[in-house]
Amino acid sequence: MSFGRRLALFFILIALVPTLALVGMLILISEDSRRGKADARLASGLETSLAIYEGELSRASKVADRLVSSPELSVAIATDGAPDRAVLERFAQRAVSEPAVEAVQVIGVDGTVLAAAGATDAIAFAELGLLRDGARNADLRVSTETAGDYAAELQRLTKRELILKRGDETLTATVTAPAMNLESGETVDVDIVQGEFRAHLLELDSDDEESLLLLGPRKEGGFLAVGGPMLALLLGFLGLGMVLAYVISRTLTGLHAQVAEQAVKDPLTGLWNRRRMFEMLEREMLRARRFGHEVSLLILDIDNFKSINDGMGHLQGDAVLRAISEIVLRTTRTIDVAARYGGDELALVLLETDAEGAMILAERLRDRIHDAEVPMRGGGSMSVTASIGAATRTDELDEMEELIEAADQALFEAKRSGKDRVRAAGA
Repeated sequence: MSFGRRLALFFILIALVPTLALVGMLILISEDSRRGKADARLASGLETSLAIYEGELSRASKVADRLVSSPELSVAIATDGAPDRAVLERFAQRAVSEPAVEAVQVIGVDGTVLAAAGATDAIAFAELGLLRDGARNADLRVSTETAGDYAAELQRLTKRELILKRGDETLTATVTAPAMNLESGETVDVDIVQGEFRAHLLELDSDDEESLLLLGPRKEGGFLAVGGPMLALLLGFLGLGMVLAYVISRTLTGLHAQVAEQAVKDPLTGLWNRRRMFEMLEREMLRARRFGHEVSLLILDIDNFKSINDGMGHLQGDAVLRAISEIVLRTTRTIDVAARYGGDELALVLLETDAEGAMILAERLRDRIHDAEVPMRGGGSMSVTASIGAATRTDELDEMEELIEAADQALFEAKRSGKDRVRAAGA
């Protein structure tokens, strides 16, 4: 709660301010509340805007992956010297004739447009490098959405006005552009021909300079007008309600945080659960695909875990799992994601980590587990070992399911080769 609201609550509770001051404070709070509602609804519209745009980027990426394997494109790029523009133009024209494709561009390494076809207002371009003899010879850019279709879908879902631009060029607009220039991420009040609006400038793609100005009503709801006695009663209830709301919100906030953590954490090990791991891995795979980041995955399986459960009891098995989880947490970085993948399997999503780094960490983990002594419930201690499979995202392992399958296969090889081993996918 802001200082202004706490101050207003204080003055209402002690009832020392004149009625006129209370009315004025109520009006200020009402104005702030209405503006808060406008901002909240505008924020919801911005989330929808990004979701639609990223969905189109994903769709364009899949189309680009398919088009890049075109024999016609391969012939044009493989030509000695500069790429064959005539062949590229035919390829682009043929590609945009497909229902899902709005625009196709082939850009040379110097930025020259070698071929282009399709809608001039296409947005959300996915880009793939075209290689010749292992070196990038050109870039293929594919779009599956036009500015007009994007604006129509966004307005249908959010009921908000918008202006979509590429650089200084307006691609589509449902209202007149404001005279003032906004910075990316800025939220301000604007006055245009159509009225007063709350506006936020969202940068959709910095490389293509695509930006969205989303506008909503400056104020949501009408002005509060009540009589004198009713106003006094309302102020009393407002004070009591604010106190109760504050207490309840604090309680619910604590409960929500506790429930949210329980929903994504494994209660035995304290690691993230399988669902949370999948969410994080899917997100990092998308970021890696778009920005070229490194992502690796380790899957760790405790050797002979069934024998531990059968011979020493499940409580001892739980103790082993907790001990291994603590080693994993101590060995990995805070940015990495450690999760309980299955019964006795743990998984590690390693961000900004290549294949070599993943193997180094996997060997370090294996060594520390091998050297650890796990306390036994009846006294003494026991040793355990673990087998680890490693996989790193590549162009061939570009989907989350493919990366997980590769790490699983590597783990299987580690088990088959004698356990207490680390194996990498494809090694």
